[in-house]
Amino acid sequence: MPTESGASFTFIDLFAGIGGFHAALEPLGGRCVYASEMNGPAWRVYTQAWGVPEYEGKPSYSRNIRDHVGSEAEESLPEGPERDLPDIPDHDVLTAGFPCQAFSKSGKQDGILDATRGTLFHDILRIVRARRPKVVFLENVKNLAGPKHRKTTFATIIAGLKQYGYVVAGDPTVVSPHRMAPQHGGTPQVRERIYIMAIRRDLVSDGAIPFQGFRYSPWDPDLWNLHELKLPAIGGRTILDRSVGESDGYGLKGEEQKALVWWEALLTQIIKEAEEAEGVPPRSGRWMPGHPIWYKTLDEDWRKAQEADARARDLTWKLDFLKKNQVFFSNNGDALERVEVQPDPDKFTGLSRTKFEWQAGLKTSVYDCLIQFRPSGIRVRPATYTPALVAINQTPVYGPWKRRLTPREVGRLQAFPERVADAMVKVKQGDGESYKQFGNAVHVGAVRFALAQFLSHFADKGLDESLRPLMEKARTAAGLETAEVPRAPSQGTLDIHSAEESDAA
Repeated sequence: MPTESGASFTFIDLFAGIGGFHAALEPLGGRCVYASEMNGPAWRVYTQAWGVPEYEGKPSYSRNIRDHVGSEAEESLPEGPERDLPDIPDHDVLTAGFPCQAFSKSGKQDGILDATRGTLFHDILRIVRARRPKVVFLENVKNLAGPKHRKTTFATIIAGLKQYGYVVAGDPTVVSPHRMAPQHGGTPQVRERIYIMAIRRDLVSDGAIPFQGFRYSPWDPDLWNLHELKLPAIGGRTILDRSVGESDGYGLKGEEQKALVWWEALLTQIIKEAEEAEGVPPRSGRWMPGHPIWYKTLDEDWRKAQEADARARDLTWKLDFLKKNQVFFSNNGDALERVEVQPDPDKFTGLSRTKFEWQAGLKTSVYDCLIQFRPSGIRVRPATYTPALVAINQTPVYGPWKRRLTPREVGRLQAFPERVADAMVKVKQGDGESYKQFGNAVHVGAVRFALAQFLSHFADKGLDESLRPLMEKARTAAGLETAEVPRAPSQGTLDIHSAEESDAA
């Protein structure tokens, strides 16, 4: 598999973003021979960090994949697939972090390409048909295998890869870096994503079964912390940078600060009265209830309006929350009256500041925790690992330092090398765009670890010699130098509606 440049394999980077797959594969000996990314700011960062891909001495990329992959009907394509798509070079590994799209025609057409026409997966599948890469590695959100898409979109993707001669599992492989041990490339972030990994059937033994599931080494996610652990995935750095302070533009803003002061005062008063009354922590293992607290429930007109809305739309969960909030405020009326911090939540300009969700157990201060200002309210949880980074700006606040994580620190949560954050600085990009780009990216460490496990699965199943160097490099990079792949308990039942990523409340 050597290439003319000395690289050990080639890859293409579709829907490339800022280059998460590139960051994972280049250190393994890969050379990118084609990339595609439509978003202008992301493409500027990509090319600043990685350069413009070349093939046979010429630039090899598209800003819009449709420029090189059309939407012709399957029956009109060249009879010899290798004659199709002349602008897409040959490559060993195809990677793509493509958006989830429903296939409205799934199951209604004879050809798999026709079944996916108009979607981004159609472009991927047509490249697979024409160029026959050795490995296909796709990443997508967890919902791709959720109730709405499991039997349609996800099943069509699997069927397409099988039709074109690939060994691929029919069940989703879900990976999250917070469950990966540090030595295997893990970082302290919940980020459950589906990886679809396929290998060309002629490169393994006849009858080789698909890779059935990602496995983790024993690791307790509650051992994570953001400011002390030096992580191999990011060159022995910690996630947080002590040189960044509140005054560097990442501190709490006025309304956020006022809201936290008030909720901290309520928490302090509740703890004080509970200790005076009982002398021991609450039996529930938390000072605050597990459900979201809606301060506006105290406003009778607001509460009745919300109850009417819940009944009209048959939202039983909302009625349940409203009732639980009435009980909470009734039980804690004395504590509420003794909170003297001003202004009280009636004066907050944003409704989301009057909503509070405590997930930090028996912690005694919001400032000991990780805080996230969400459209659904303020969420507080232990400062061990962060919620999933998302494209919109809900960047976590590290309570002990009373500031948000910087774009560079968010990049570290995604296991990106520093050169990508440096590229963002060089192109003079605003923080909002940087947060969005890192939030949209694949996790670099998880890609390497998943690839190592995937190829290792076929090591004794006739894996072609051309792929063994990649397998060994991936294993080394993922901390799997020994022959054993981790055999800790597997991922278990796929829970599409995990509490970590739910915004229902």
